[in-house]
Amino acid sequence: MIWTATRGGRVDVALLRRAGARRGVLTWPVVLDMVGTEDDAERVRAAFSAADGRLEELGLVDDLGDPVPWLATATTVLARPDRELEIRTFSESGSVRACLARRNGEHVLAIRSGDIVDVTVVDPADTAALATLVRRYCVDSADDVGAAGQAMDVRPLEFAALACPCDELADRLGRCRHGDDVARTLARLGMPVGDSRTVASALATIGRRTEIVAVSRLDGSLTQSPGALGIVDTARGRIVAGPSRSPDGRVWTTLSPGSGQRISQAVGLLIETLPDGWWPR
Repeated sequence: MIWTATRGGRVDVALLRRAGARRGVLTWPVVLDMVGTEDDAERVRAAFSAADGRLEELGLVDDLGDPVPWLATATTVLARPDRELEIRTFSESGSVRACLARRNGEHVLAIRSGDIVDVTVVDPADTAALATLVRRYCVDSADDVGAAGQAMDVRPLEFAALACPCDELADRLGRCRHGDDVARTLARLGMPVGDSRTVASALATIGRRTEIVAVSRLDGSLTQSPGALGIVDTARGRIVAGPSRSPDGRVWTTLSPGSGQRISQAVGLLIETLPDGWWPR
């Protein structure tokens, strides 16, 4: 189903790509995987012609052939964003890709599932509002069925939070062969023994995981957050693994219960790892 509104709409990839091409847009956020693969010129022209007809039929272009305001804004922002949150969600039922992009103070949220993209022009006032958008549309809106049809509990898994240097945590967990190893490793890093077993047991039932990366483009250079924010939904509850940068520059990861408040905090800390934050200072 294709729908549109004054602030956004649901379109397929071909329509969004063609709307962008009408405005000279040739690049898209990598996370949305919008690059065309067709290399036959005749087929490309035929596809563009079909898309043009659908754009007109749906009222997505004006009398001059220009995209309607929200679509024009979306293509401009997505073409060359100053800041991005790249969001990828993986589950047994497939993957969802999303991008929350900012350019010159304008924001666009694009969520791709299959060949359909939901595009909305948004107006977050601060980092807390950004985090709310991520939670509402990219985390909590997903289905609650994971691997092999197993129901997931999206309530936070209760355990004592653990903070550890990111490289050390990744190295130690990477050596674990089974759940008992994970429990012992977490306990040695400082997590209470009972909680380490709870977390290890939950990690054996992962049904869906979401990865969020922050990206900054400034004066022609691209900077990516040194770590990804991970949100893991299991049959026993939700876990958050969020990066942050200490005063000495080292990157830490905090494992904590996946409450809404904690996810919001983690998004804020992820953005703070960018050299210039989200809004230019």
